[in-house]
Amino acid sequence: MLVAAAMSLATACADAGSDVGGEGVAGRNANASSGGASVGSVGGGGLGGAVEGGAGGSLGDAGRSTAGVGATGGASGESGVSGAPSGASGQSGASTAFPVGTVCNSSGVALKPPARIRHLIVILFENENEKSVIGAEQAPYISSLATKCGVATAYQDDTFAKNLVSLPHYLALTSGSNCNTGIDDAGTGCITDDGDASQHALQTPSIFSQSTSWKAYQEGMSGACAKTSGGRYATKHNPAAYYAPLKECSSNDLSIPSLTCSATKKSTACTPAPDNAFVSDLKNDDLAEFTFVTPTLDNDMHDGTITQADNWVATYVPLILESPAYLRGEVVVQLLWDEQTTSDFGGPIPNVFISPYVTAGRTSTVAINHFSVLRSWEQALGIATYLGCASGSPPGGVGKCPPDSTADVRAALGW
Repeated sequence: MLVAAAMSLATACADAGSDVGGEGVAGRNANASSGGASVGSVGGGGLGGAVEGGAGGSLGDAGRSTAGVGATGGASGESGVSGAPSGASGQSGASTAFPVGTVCNSSGVALKPPARIRHLIVILFENENEKSVIGAEQAPYISSLATKCGVATAYQDDTFAKNLVSLPHYLALTSGSNCNTGIDDAGTGCITDDGDASQHALQTPSIFSQSTSWKAYQEGMSGACAKTSGGRYATKHNPAAYYAPLKECSSNDLSIPSLTCSATKKSTACTPAPDNAFVSDLKNDDLAEFTFVTPTLDNDMHDGTITQADNWVATYVPLILESPAYLRGEVVVQLLWDEQTTSDFGGPIPNVFISPYVTAGRTSTVAINHFSVLRSWEQALGIATYLGCASGSPPGGVGKCPPDSTADVRAALGW
């Protein structure tokens, strides 16, 4: 009963307090205040011992007033913090802006997202056309996320004038080009193949170096920042390993154990249950500002089936959605694909944009691509400099970017 009351209170306040501006949501400003009567505390079982919520809510730095649904207390009946002050780290006692179970905004009331987000999580998959995944029978979980959240139906596979392979797309998405100067195969230092990072690198900045903190979690990688492929790990799907200026790659580009996911049986959890650095960072409220996740070749639709990858997503995404940071409204999750199937080029690729602020069923027909998505990341993280084609021009001014490279992705999808 207490859990239901707390969720009802948070939902009511989220609906009423939909005016969000500036940088934050409840629980993000160390100088913000909280007040109002306490819902009360309960010892013993349920939510780890005790739950309290401030009926008056807490005022975030953007002015969004929400109810403070308290975090769990100790297992032995320790109480949570009533109306926990904004800026709490999300550990025990932090206030919660959205009720447990939130995926995207299904309240029926539009919510204005914060100008700057705290955490961006990008999970990249391989080589599929939009309709092969979104709404497809073999991808029930991803399709359900598309229905509950946001999709861009004109996310174009037009990054390059030529139908290049995977690696150049990963580099373009994270740095605005696949070259040191120029784009495609016209310029200097252009990477147009899928060679390992031990063979070549870019000397350019990237979203990793732009972010105040970053981590990459590479499933099945042999060791931190591995520059050669092995097993079911492909270096070409690990862009951080290719940026020579990124000195912290060995400490931030982490390996996570591979999961075994059914290739044919839908809606089946992968095994073993994930217990790794990514999961730990989610649980312990220790997410980086920018997070990049790559499944193995079996689980990213490259070599495995669409159902296999769907099961992988269904295993990991719920862990993100129940994390303290997500429930504070501080996380945006994006499921993206590098390109269409090998034989296709130029058309739409699958995507899902997930945030508590994205209105359920949001569909955008605005033409976007990897460069405009990179631009949206930079905007969302408060980065003033747009890299490469995210600025509308390739690095060094050599070549030409696609016309949709500076489209406003955040406005189109409401995150």
